[in-house]
Amino acid sequence: MRIAQRSAYAMRLAKTFYRGESPPISAVKPEDKPLSVEWWTTNFQPESAESDRHLGALLLYLELAKSSKIALPKFTFPARLDLDDLSMRPDKGVIKVFLETGLIAPRMMGSQLVFDVSESGRNYLASRIGQNKL
Repeated sequence: MRIAQRSAYAMRLAKTFYRGESPPISAVKPEDKPLSVEWWTTNFQPESAESDRHLGALLLYLELAKSSKIALPKFTFPARLDLDDLSMRPDKGVIKVFLETGLIAPRMMGSQLVFDVSESGRNYLASRIGQNKL
């Protein structure tokens, strides 16, 4: 989905939400299939949604979604971020954990895969950052 920003902005934003070594966003590689729900569920690395990285990731994805050239509902973000200079995607392990725990749900919006933050996901955000910041 077209995002009216550049990759440098996305990376700076990623660092504001998560200051760790591994930003929860990356460039789309030729072998990636970010528009396929099945692809997102094939990462076998165990992770927990309770880390600062996972919280920062969800906040990042929702913030980038605000720059979508197609209006998205408040708690929805695209599986593929076609920035002005680079196609990027959320972290696969993060999305897999969020799908498995029911914090997000996939759906097609036209030909684009998007993820909706579920009620559980909104409760997760509220408990981690506070209700008044949502």
